[in-house]
Amino acid sequence: MNNKILGILELENRPISHFGALCAPDTHQFPIKRLTVEGANVARLIAGDRSLKDAYISGARKLESEGVSAITTNCGFSSLHQAEVAAAVLLPVVLSSLALVPLVAKSLPRGRKVGILTYDSTKLAEHHLDAAGWSSKEIDVAIGGIEGSLTWQRLADACPDAPPELITADVLAGVKSLLRAEPKVGALVLECAGFTLAAQAVRRETGFLVADFVTLAKTLIEVSPPREVVPIRVGL
Repeated sequence: MNNKILGILELENRPISHFGALCAPDTHQFPIKRLTVEGANVARLIAGDRSLKDAYISGARKLESEGVSAITTNCGFSSLHQAEVAAAVLLPVVLSSLALVPLVAKSLPRGRKVGILTYDSTKLAEHHLDAAGWSSKEIDVAIGGIEGSLTWQRLADACPDAPPELITADVLAGVKSLLRAEPKVGALVLECAGFTLAAQAVRRETGFLVADFVTLAKTLIEVSPPREVVPIRVGL
């Protein structure tokens, strides 16, 4: 598996690099190749700027040419560009941890909800879910966020200064708030790539299945074919 490389399309905001973060090489047991998407930043992604589509496609094609085995991003809101980017390359592409929600939902008994903790719950909308391959009409979800917290403020900076302790504290606070409001939540998906640092703490505190961008990264590498296999487009 270690000969496979995960490509990560990154925001211009400098990624969190602490161990456990998606974009920290030491987090993974496989190599990663990072590429900054021109013009993509927290403000534009959260606002749903669809004009970034071409920059994401260009970045994906460049990563493909450099030999990566699969492609993701470091922002769950980039799900808006999933269909176009996946169609532009011959590699497995999953741009958002939101794509994990259907799998997590299958793990729950009837009557329980999937909780989604996002960077900003006031901005995460149905079209982000649709682009990730599902809808809230099909899957019962509850959405909470960390908006207004110090982590929320710092992750929007060009060079975020957010230590693991701060991120973990704010994520746990967001989870607890979500669970108070939605007691039927029985598992969690963390939308923001910055939240991966807190995933283990959330699992310990809640006893829940918790999926995040690192979960997605491991899955993509596990299921992606070796690059020496020539991909074939169905129907061609």
